[in-house]
Amino acid sequence: MKDKLLYLAKHYDLVVGDKFELFYRGVIRSMNPYKYYIHVTSPKGKPYPRYYTFTPNENEVGDYPLTITLYDDYSNVIEAASTTLHVVKPIKPCKKLNILCFGDSLTFNGVWPYEGFRRFTKDEGVPEGLGFKDTLNFIGTMKKEEVGYEGYGGWQWRHFVTNEAVSTTSAVWVEVEEHSLTENHQHSAWKSANLNWVLESIEEKRLKFKRGPGNYSCLPKVGNVFECIDSIETLEPLNITKYYFEKGNPFYDDEISGPNFKKYCENNGYEGIDYVYILLTWNGQYIPFNNDFSHFEPYITTILNRIHLDFPKALVRLIGVQYPSIDGGIAANYGASGPYSDVFGEVSTICHYNEYLEKLCEKDEYKDYCRYIDMKAQFDVEYNMPSLMVPVNARSEVLERVGTNGVHPTMAGYLQIGDVFYRALVSDIEKYSK
Repeated sequence: MKDKLLYLAKHYDLVVGDKFELFYRGVIRSMNPYKYYIHVTSPKGKPYPRYYTFTPNENEVGDYPLTITLYDDYSNVIEAASTTLHVVKPIKPCKKLNILCFGDSLTFNGVWPYEGFRRFTKDEGVPEGLGFKDTLNFIGTMKKEEVGYEGYGGWQWRHFVTNEAVSTTSAVWVEVEEHSLTENHQHSAWKSANLNWVLESIEEKRLKFKRGPGNYSCLPKVGNVFECIDSIETLEPLNITKYYFEKGNPFYDDEISGPNFKKYCENNGYEGIDYVYILLTWNGQYIPFNNDFSHFEPYITTILNRIHLDFPKALVRLIGVQYPSIDGGIAANYGASGPYSDVFGEVSTICHYNEYLEKLCEKDEYKDYCRYIDMKAQFDVEYNMPSLMVPVNARSEVLERVGTNGVHPTMAGYLQIGDVFYRALVSDIEKYSK
């Protein structure tokens, strides 16, 4: 893969009435993109010092070229790249669509799937929603209000293929010396280490507990004692000698030793899948300046192939990941050595990774049902990552903004990812629901 400075995607989704912003830092592979003169040309929109913006109206549906050219101080062209801005007007689907969103910690809180759902189906909020009620069904075992999804912190592509990791819904098996429980006590409520559990299975020396309300971390703390909080019957506390979690890939099928999306739907009562949006992966990007992602490819292609086998008409979208914090968040989380500690190295890796995803979607075997969504260009990494105001040095009272998290956004950042998803969703539905 030839290295370069500009990493524009082939096209970007725009929606009538929605403010589109393309941030230069998200497409220029440089720790200081502003050292160049950034010249933007397009028949529509407005270029500002940090970003280009365009809010299309109903008379501007269609495709528009956009070119970014980088100049040095001597008016020499350093590099240029072009893309297409694809503007659509939202339409109401002719049938209710089943949407599956899944990913890692960027999906864990469900904010970006929910924001896309809200903006499409509801008529309140900011920005105001389209109000296309009862048109989308978001499936998934994790929930944010009525929106289902699958999002697990620390997961990579392989975790959705194999069954080696604990998820937020994984049950826990506990071993005890003795107990007096019977089948009459199944589904009773318990608490351990201030977390809620529900008794699921009873064996002579072993008990299985499912997650109770509010118990949704991947590796919750399990105490030495389980206390019954069921109001029907008072039971003796259980003294735990050992515990271990069940593995938690929601798509895993033991019979085929891999993902099975048809069986996933059958087991959970879902009608099927029309669209899949995948946001993976910041995890595993340990090598600075990396441009070889062959370690991901067997798992990515397994997922794509299996979705297409199980639901041949389903469309799959690979959402690229955003840049890491460029103002201290990497230092706060990872220090000065080891994984992720090289800020510009990680910026370069993420540029290469996103380009890799785009090229993968363009391969002959995937181009008919897959496409890449360039989130990094639409994410304001300079202002939508967590930060604090701290003294500029140990002897000064003057404050400066310093990042506090390497790869996880602020709530504004999660909502901005939701905006990218919304635009992609509107564009997909407009194209395939006619």
